[in-house]
Amino acid sequence: MKKIDYKWVMLALVSVAYFLAQGTRQIYAAVLPDIKAVFGGEISDASLGLVGSAFTLAFGIVIPFAGMAADFFRRKWILLAGSLLFSAGIFLSGFASGIGMLFIAYGLMNGIGQSLMPPCNTSLISEFHTDTRGTAFSVYQGAIYLGIVVCSVIASKMAAGHPDGWRRAFWIFGAIGMLWTLVLLLLLKDTPNVGKKGETSVGDALKAFFTKPTALWMMAALGCYFFATYGVKIWTPVFMMRAFPDMAPSTAVFHGVFWFYLGAFIGATISGRLSDKFKPKRPYIRFEVELAGILLCIPFILMIAGTSELSVMIASLAMFGFATGVYDSNLYAAMLEVIDPKYRAMATGIFGCGGCIVGALGPVVMGLLSDAFSIRLAFASLAIFALLGGGCVAMARFVTVQKDIA
Repeated sequence: MKKIDYKWVMLALVSVAYFLAQGTRQIYAAVLPDIKAVFGGEISDASLGLVGSAFTLAFGIVIPFAGMAADFFRRKWILLAGSLLFSAGIFLSGFASGIGMLFIAYGLMNGIGQSLMPPCNTSLISEFHTDTRGTAFSVYQGAIYLGIVVCSVIASKMAAGHPDGWRRAFWIFGAIGMLWTLVLLLLLKDTPNVGKKGETSVGDALKAFFTKPTALWMMAALGCYFFATYGVKIWTPVFMMRAFPDMAPSTAVFHGVFWFYLGAFIGATISGRLSDKFKPKRPYIRFEVELAGILLCIPFILMIAGTSELSVMIASLAMFGFATGVYDSNLYAAMLEVIDPKYRAMATGIFGCGGCIVGALGPVVMGLLSDAFSIRLAFASLAIFALLGGGCVAMARFVTVQKDIA
């Protein structure tokens, strides 16, 4: 029997780890109506959105330091620490008796733990997958989408009909995350970093990122993109329930995540493979794919915000998901084109930090707009950020990337 190439084993291990990370992250959105019912109906949308924003802000602040650590220390052990911490945060969220505990366990512990993972994951994937990088990242992204759908739907089913059902969802998925940390410990190789000891410094790593205008434009685009998509991930199930009052909560969660991430999975899979195929003939195709994806989000955001027909809503969610999948397929691969391989983990951290700090505002701003006006207006406002993000990607593709790569 032919031995499986380790690069695919590694991809499977980190993809499952992030399947659980992203999936458990979405549990909060899936059980948000149940949490609000248990804690009291007087809790505002803004305060509920603040928990989601706390996660994103913690993630964004810590991720550059995680990237720095992943460039200078062993990536396996950083990844294990992140997996264990986020799993513990999810598990403890099930014991929350108020917003404060959720803020600490789900927001801070979960956010910090998850921030340790992407720099290690993307650095390992970039190192082991050269000719297959787009395909590898699309598989990785597909695992993320699948995790969100599976965990959301299962969590909403657990919560249905039982006042403490949402707690069981946090407990079970937190425990599964801890078990997978043990699998990573046993099967993931302790791969040496690309840079040799003494060859790299923090100053050099910062310079490798901040002297590349392309990386800065792509980080600005990521912030706009995260603002829009984080708002969607937190509020779509609630939006579905308010748009269709007769819809059961578990059905709202299913429609709110399944069609979106089905479209995203298809978009990421197709775009990742196409960008790999045409890269030799079109050296900047990863940036062109990013631009197409983020601009394609705009019409479908507006359709979601405006329609009262379930069939149109489902189709719009699927196409919006497809557009985000196109963008996500080269989310890291495009930016890493202009970064020295020795500094890719830290570059991923800085990139994610800038994106998350802006994106952290998405859920809470949507909550404020929902309280003050309507949730439909809150959704429609996301199109503005997709347009701004498209402008940033266009600057990278048509103004700076050729010089930065040269």
